[in-house]
Amino acid sequence: MKKFLAILFLLPLLVACEQEDTLLTERDKIVKYLEGRRIVSEEILGDIIENQPLFYSTFSRYAYRYIVNYYDADRNTKPVVEWGDRIEIRFNAYPFTGSEPSASSIYWSNIPEIIEQLSKKSGSTLDWSTDPLTIELGKSSIIEGLAHSLPGCREADSVQIYMTSNLAYGKRLVGNVPKHSMVAWYIKIEKVTK
Repeated sequence: MKKFLAILFLLPLLVACEQEDTLLTERDKIVKYLEGRRIVSEEILGDIIENQPLFYSTFSRYAYRYIVNYYDADRNTKPVVEWGDRIEIRFNAYPFTGSEPSASSIYWSNIPEIIEQLSKKSGSTLDWSTDPLTIELGKSSIIEGLAHSLPGCREADSVQIYMTSNLAYGKRLVGNVPKHSMVAWYIKIEKVTK
């Protein structure tokens, strides 16, 4: 009886350890991909001599954000995204495997040209909206990786957000995104309303 109780007690711990190992493996794939593109962690920026180094920021342990236009001259004049703001975005969303996402793997987009290309390629019409996606940070229901990574961005930013499965859809199957999948969202923030 004691052995049975010990097994019942240890089983959740073993499952939690396995899940953490999976997340660490996913994290390593994302970091390896970013660093392979010569995008370094924000934590080591002070050690880099290069002028205007490309860098990513980490959020909620396993969400990674790279702002493509971070060094644009007029970026600091644009409104900053904060909790409670309403933002409008254009995006492509991809399952992420650790390599460059391809247009053929997009599972959701609201960019008219992309939707048209994918519809032609598949031979059927995709029923996706071409309107900007409007999000009220803190009120809208969005995946956790996005919610944590958007504050601090600015209007007109082009942002790449990579996240482990726990911050994306977890155990849910969404479209052609398998359960327990990492995802990447490539976003253009069109408007920030305070």
